[in-house]
Amino acid sequence: MSVTDDLLALEDEMWQANREGNGSFYADLLRDDALVVSKYGVMTKAQGIPVIEANHNPYLKTELSGQQVIQLDESNALITYRVDVTALVNGNELELPSYATSVYTRVDGQWRGVFHQQTAL
Repeated sequence: MSVTDDLLALEDEMWQANREGNGSFYADLLRDDALVVSKYGVMTKAQGIPVIEANHNPYLKTELSGQQVIQLDESNALITYRVDVTALVNGNELELPSYATSVYTRVDGQWRGVFHQQTAL
């Protein structure tokens, strides 16, 4: 598979894990020093995994579009796209569109997440 195919598949798996509250996926995917930036602030891997596992406002649907992959060098790449999220918040379905960017580095032949940012629209 190409770098583009690998990263597109990882992003799809990441959003699936988020919908399912699967923190162990993130535990395997992310480097220990990984960061997430969102409207809620900056979160470390250690802070983010319990939030995903708690799944208080579950994502019901996540649709990615406009994906662009940039390979920075042999071991580093980023993917950016729009994600249209439908979440269940206090019993109500809310549409939460965002732009997202993830940065990956290859460690021992495996892509590992180091950074993810979501900008709410």
